[in-house]
Amino acid sequence: MIVAIGREIGAGGREVGERVAALLGAELLDTQIIDLVATRIGAPAAYVEAHDEHVEGFVDRLFRVITAAYPEAYAAEGLPDWSEERLVALTAGIIQERARTKSLVAIGRGAPVLLKNRPDALGAFVTAPFDVRVRRMRSRRGCSAEEAIREIRKSDQHRAAYMQQYYSVNWRDPSLYDIIVNTERLTSEAAAALIVSCGKHIETAGAPVPTGT
Repeated sequence: MIVAIGREIGAGGREVGERVAALLGAELLDTQIIDLVATRIGAPAAYVEAHDEHVEGFVDRLFRVITAAYPEAYAAEGLPDWSEERLVALTAGIIQERARTKSLVAIGRGAPVLLKNRPDALGAFVTAPFDVRVRRMRSRRGCSAEEAIREIRKSDQHRAAYMQQYYSVNWRDPSLYDIIVNTERLTSEAAAALIVSCGKHIETAGAPVPTGT
């Protein structure tokens, strides 16, 4: 089974994804993908993590424009291609590669779009009311309400921009997903069980109908 999870920060998407993977005995691709991308391009994992699900900043964009306009000035330096587009392409490639060869739970990074047309894939979105997300962020990070609100809004903006820029979709569009799980009153275990149950139903519905003999 393939499960692609979209999530809001503070909604518990990572915890839910971990439990879905455990229930299915599937590979989990969340922060693990940072090391995989970093290895492929020879970049520090910290660099990839800083650009994870982010759109290109002004300085990076300016540098890319300059190097594209004057390639001969930079060719001798042997500068590696660590552009945002390369990171996104590698991330997408790794998700699709893994999904072709094994049972997989992929969290964020365009996975619900990349795997949407696979008949064996389930798209799930993990959400929670804003005030619940703020409360969880404060508890997890020991920060003030103002800091939690600022962090949540920043994350939401980055994810919305990332999905719009690279996949031309609204990341909260319900039509991208087969199931939307509100974790306000659900534990991560209960949410994971719902997702797995939905996935098994889709698998059964998509199975070939036996023919009579």
